[in-house]
Amino acid sequence: MRHITGDSRQQATLFPDTLDDYIDEDHPVRVIDAFVDTLDMKSLDFSKAETLVTGRKPYHPGDLLKLYIYGYLNQTRSSRRLEKECHRNIEVLWLLRRLAPDFKTISDFRKDNGKAVHGACRAFIHFCRQANLLTGRLVAIDGSKFKAAASQDNVLTRKQLSEQRQRVDQQIEQYLSQLDKADEQDTGVELGAQRVQKALRQLEAEGIELDVIKAAMDEAGSRQHCTTEPDAKLMRAGRGGMVVGYNVQSAVDIDSGVIVHHAVNCDGADNRQLQPMAEAAKNALECSYLDVVADAGYSNGEQLAACEAQGITATVPSNRSLNQRDGYFHRADFTYHAEQDYYVCPAGEILHYKTRCNSNKAWLYTRSDCGECALKSRCTRAENRWLSRHFNEEAFARSECRLQENPELMKQRMAVERPFAILKHAWGMRRFLCWGLPAVQAEMGIGILSYNIGRMINRVGTRKLLAALG
Repeated sequence: MRHITGDSRQQATLFPDTLDDYIDEDHPVRVIDAFVDTLDMKSLDFSKAETLVTGRKPYHPGDLLKLYIYGYLNQTRSSRRLEKECHRNIEVLWLLRRLAPDFKTISDFRKDNGKAVHGACRAFIHFCRQANLLTGRLVAIDGSKFKAAASQDNVLTRKQLSEQRQRVDQQIEQYLSQLDKADEQDTGVELGAQRVQKALRQLEAEGIELDVIKAAMDEAGSRQHCTTEPDAKLMRAGRGGMVVGYNVQSAVDIDSGVIVHHAVNCDGADNRQLQPMAEAAKNALECSYLDVVADAGYSNGEQLAACEAQGITATVPSNRSLNQRDGYFHRADFTYHAEQDYYVCPAGEILHYKTRCNSNKAWLYTRSDCGECALKSRCTRAENRWLSRHFNEEAFARSECRLQENPELMKQRMAVERPFAILKHAWGMRRFLCWGLPAVQAEMGIGILSYNIGRMINRVGTRKLLAALG
């Protein structure tokens, strides 16, 4: 039978193949190698970028960064699996020039270089900007909850803490009562008393542990605490319900799909993230003006006004509760006069400024003689009609006006969902492998950098990227 056969394993060749012969000229791994070689590891503050004269020689941080980028692009995040790839994967053998670090060295690099990896992410965006690969026309901002390595069973809320403390105190009282009864009886129950004292010591230790957790909550001003990973928080995650994890924010260039800036925090809400994310994206793109779009979760008048003050036009759907009943005049039926600072109602009467509500961040307007108005039955059931005006009402109005003029912006905003889909579902980053916020930031930074490199390879090709990298 005729089949294609390979070379004999004992066959010697006159001119042995080199590793470079196995890697195509336009292979993506060459982009990883070329980009990392352009980084100044010392200025980015990578650990062991500078070596000591004495002691064992460390691995170069650039080699370990190349290994991680390659691993994430090929859905391999585990340090132990990456160690195996160093021995059997021809592409990794080429990339690391046959180096084979152990899993502990690989894992420590990711854990100890969060800030430096974030700097490498900025360096890639700067390279893309210099190579005219980013337009900066429009940036979409969104957040997603990623699960922490800790289990949800290790999270205690203040209510649960109070219940456990009450249970421990009740059990201690019961055991103390048993000891009192044992003292009144014969010495034949000495063994039982010893067991009770042992249980008491265990309960007292549990009570001390609960006191430590309460002190940690008080110090952090938090209503929850994760015993195994204090940085992780219990958060709402949409259809996923409640998860223990971190809030990952990303700002995506709409035209290229590249993440120009990202951040990992422990805040479960997005309404305080618009201004810092938009400002960081503007700095990363090195532009003097920036258009930003986000969903209703980022609705915040103070944040919108802060963006405008920095040359950032943010378009966000309003997410404000309206206390209005069907059949009654709505807030839009009242006309505001900015120069005189009053409202005119449908009956032509003036509602003057009365007071302010700091909790709702609004000014309140009313009039004192609504009882004589012929339209009162269509206006309010209270004695007088009150209107509220947010401290940053003008910023809300301008944002809503932009959205009405260009409703396609919300469709374009969907481009920010693609990176999260790839990271979570294609690459399996639904749960972090590292513990603690600094290590999690490093892990996410490697994921973002790997995604951006892969995105640019797919978008412009390896040859163009290699030519731009020099």
